[in-house]
Amino acid sequence: MRVQDEYRKNQLSTTPGGDEVFVYYGGELRIYDKVKNPHSYAGTILAKIEKGENKNVTKIEIKDKVIWEKS
Repeated sequence: MRVQDEYRKNQLSTTPGGDEVFVYYGGELRIYDKVKNPHSYAGTILAKIEKGENKNVTKIEIKDKVIWEKS
């Protein structure tokens, strides 16, 4: 499922350009497009996982490369 602009918190994610970040929540894939700094975006998700939030995230990919996967 592609995440729509109205659910974005960063205004830059509503403007053209950038990369796609694929976040797997259990069996559900969410595609965040127009991400201007994908590694920073992934880092924010990982920081939330470390705090005990986003417990359902199982994998993060950028450009067909796995950045993080739950073991």
